[in-house]
Amino acid sequence: MRRVKEWSEAYAPRLREEGEVRYRYDGVPLVKVERTYRLLTPLFGGGVEPRLADPVTVVRGTEVRGQLRFWWRAVRGWQAEGDLKRLFDLEAAIFGSAGEGGASPVAVEVEVLEKGREAIPYQDIPGKKFPRPLPDIAHPYVAFPLQRTRQDPRNYPVQQGIRFKLRLMYPEAVSLGTERLDLRQELEAALWAWETFGGIGARTRRGFGALAAEGSKAPTEDEIREGLRRFSREKGWPEGVPHLTPSSVIRVVTLSWREVVDRYQAFRQARNKGSHPKRPGRSLWPEPDEIRRLAGRYAPNHAPRHSLRKFPRGQFGLPIIFHFKDKDQGDPSDATLKPQDKDLDRMASPLLFRPLEDNRCVVAVLEGPRVPPGGVVLEISSRIFPVGVFLTPAEAQMLPFLKGEEDPVRAFVESL
Repeated sequence: MRRVKEWSEAYAPRLREEGEVRYRYDGVPLVKVERTYRLLTPLFGGGVEPRLADPVTVVRGTEVRGQLRFWWRAVRGWQAEGDLKRLFDLEAAIFGSAGEGGASPVAVEVEVLEKGREAIPYQDIPGKKFPRPLPDIAHPYVAFPLQRTRQDPRNYPVQQGIRFKLRLMYPEAVSLGTERLDLRQELEAALWAWETFGGIGARTRRGFGALAAEGSKAPTEDEIREGLRRFSREKGWPEGVPHLTPSSVIRVVTLSWREVVDRYQAFRQARNKGSHPKRPGRSLWPEPDEIRRLAGRYAPNHAPRHSLRKFPRGQFGLPIIFHFKDKDQGDPSDATLKPQDKDLDRMASPLLFRPLEDNRCVVAVLEGPRVPPGGVVLEISSRIFPVGVFLTPAEAQMLPFLKGEEDPVRAFVESL
């Protein structure tokens, strides 16, 4: 009778993304990099099913490869000298492509050391319409996609306390036409940018899945600037590619992740002081009044009075849904600010923030387009209105909390 193996690893998932690790590539010895990481903040999603961690391995090699690919592009894409096709060729030479001969010379292996524990940021209360947020797990302002809705009655979990080991193997250089590409330098740049600005899972630009390499100190702002001077450049970027340069807007602030989100929420929802704590005053931003004008309806005490007729918060990313509480008093139905191109569902925010350690966060603004191709529209009750999001210097003065800064994203960073 055939005996069944009892060694637990016989049944463990294979985490090597590309099968057996290759110790030589085209006859060339491989560079080996091994680092251990722990997550500073909860993992949001990251699995095959949206908003859930992977049931087999909470950190996947394919996900790490995707993160390294993005951050390589964000700090090394200047080498394309403005040519998008050359950028694709450079990227494919390092990370592979779906086309013929597109295998990557970089082998990625992930070993999960601690799977962590599940925690749910929202708790249902009997008789209550909305679940109660648990801010000790995650700030509700950035964790809102995890709460139940009418369409989906489930409160989704996050995963806390994850540790994993990452192993990379690659040749020191590869050929790209007649030139040689130094993979050691390219991968070093990608790892540095990912460890400094990125993370694992979804909503990493809002601080989820922030990681720290064990045995290393959190970088200072000067050290981050030095890293950008080493790896990045001011010129050479193809149009439309999000990136960071030595002169990009970057700050390291002595605030916790929760404190940064508190300030972000207060900035995005800047309001006049209301007459009651549970009834805040009217928004200081111009969008609600412009929606009332475009819809041609408003509550008796909400007549439009803001003279600025633009949607500057659209620069923080799309879509944005505007809710009106006084619909029964005459205010409009909910409105959505979104890309005009029907093939585009969203546009990622240029703003990112994440903790480097307990009470220190990095905040950065990615260079690149602030509006999607075709522009931005507002949808109200199936009606579409083209709108603007950019402010002139004179218009910025109409929003005192921007302190004269016409770029609202930059104004937020400078407010910290």
